[in-house]
Amino acid sequence: MLLLVNNVAGLIVARFIQGVAMGMLGPLGSIIIGEMTDPKNRGMFLTSVSLSLTIGVLFSHALGTYFTWQQSALICSFTTFTSLCLMIFTPESPSWLITKGRYEEARTVFFWLRGNSEEQQVELEKMIIAQKMSRKSSVADQKLSIQARLKRYFKYISEAGKKPEFFKPVIIMVFLYTMFQFAGINVISSYAIDIIGHVVGPEANAKFLMVVLDIERLICNLLAVYLMKTLKRRTLLFSSTFICIISYLGKAFYVYAKQKDILPYDSQWIPISLIGLYMFSLTVGISSIPFAVSGELFPLEYRGLGGGVSYLALSLNFFVAVKCFPMLTTAVGLSITYLLYTGMVVFCMTIVWFMLPETKDKTLQEIEDSFRGFSPEDAKSAEPLNGVNGGGEMMRRCSSHILY
Repeated sequence: MLLLVNNVAGLIVARFIQGVAMGMLGPLGSIIIGEMTDPKNRGMFLTSVSLSLTIGVLFSHALGTYFTWQQSALICSFTTFTSLCLMIFTPESPSWLITKGRYEEARTVFFWLRGNSEEQQVELEKMIIAQKMSRKSSVADQKLSIQARLKRYFKYISEAGKKPEFFKPVIIMVFLYTMFQFAGINVISSYAIDIIGHVVGPEANAKFLMVVLDIERLICNLLAVYLMKTLKRRTLLFSSTFICIISYLGKAFYVYAKQKDILPYDSQWIPISLIGLYMFSLTVGISSIPFAVSGELFPLEYRGLGGGVSYLALSLNFFVAVKCFPMLTTAVGLSITYLLYTGMVVFCMTIVWFMLPETKDKTLQEIEDSFRGFSPEDAKSAEPLNGVNGGGEMMRRCSSHILY
């Protein structure tokens, strides 16, 4: 559609349709990766979400240097079409199959993806048992009328908002995505040339430095894949956020001192180094962790709803952070704008510090149980025994309050 429009209204409609598609597809990547991968390697695979975004930004900026925006749109459409063709041959995730009661198919896909070790078998059986208990009340929904289903769905949303395994991950993701956007990853992507011109100076080669920043972002994203495997999620997130705050403050004070002509020494390498440090902190942790934990925090029962709500927060903060930046720089100046954005990052980081659990090397079921308040001993008491009952179902221990 972008290729055919020749006016502003058509361009807005085309972008609106793209936005709707992004809203529908956005949460799925992290959710599917989280459901399909082993806990030991899940962080690395989830980091590929931010890595793919980085590659897309670099690719788009490179295309924009040599082609018109219509030609760039045509080239990008081929990339999207190729991804669609590949997804057709991708199996449904085991977790989704379990929610539909297709247990044998879920076992086949799960063992094809993860192998058939004893550890994997135990994890799968835990998911099946937990889902069987939650499906008892939902099987009857298939016989209800459309009006009754809608009424029951709104009741489902209302009840979900009261459950800690739903509202706690939602709160965490809302503040994580807010911190992610006000840290400025999309701001610097949208206004890179203007920011470089203001911070480094009008004599700087802004287009060249923009491409250099994109390359740095790609390298740091590759580094983030390794760090996600070796470091804890909280360690990586809060250390990178601290570096981001320092670089934000450094840029704010540098711009202020330069405007007031009170710098004892000045060189282009000072602002370039600050921007480089800033991009490093954004890419290594702040832009990687939210997409990683978004595929880990939500329980299976509310994964779609939770992902949709949190992605709505991401989109709203995207809009506010990007649209407010030029207005604030015009109204109060770049240095004050940086300080305001720094304040938002500090506020969100404080909330996340107290709420975000460590998820590295934990199964999705263990993370879900932790939000429900179940201890490892409670979860252990619900593990299947080595046998089946007369109805062909797995036997379970009966000493836990989670069996009902």
